[in-house]
Amino acid sequence: MKFIFCTCNISMMDQVTQLLDNNGVTSYQITDKVISRNEKGSPRFDTAVWPGYNVNITMQISSDDKADRIIALLREFNKEKAFSDEELLTVCSMKMDDYFFD
Repeated sequence: MKFIFCTCNISMMDQVTQLLDNNGVTSYQITDKVISRNEKGSPRFDTAVWPGYNVNITMQISSDDKADRIIALLREFNKEKAFSDEELLTVCSMKMDDYFFD
């Protein structure tokens, strides 16, 4: 089981959630209006000086194979869809010990 954390520019959110929906990811949460300073690109602090903001998309995936496929698709997304450093996704994953919703 894996927990995947993805942060992206708000301008990329719809494309990322469409990728998830089209690939059978049925459980994810979106945290809106996240201000951030990333490894690449300009800070996004939702101010006049540093406009824009990110969203965080967190996923819980019980199958490691499926999680690895989603991570590969997100990496491919960066290569094919991001036209600049401002649009790159930041993705990390962690193993989960527990996952329940009962």
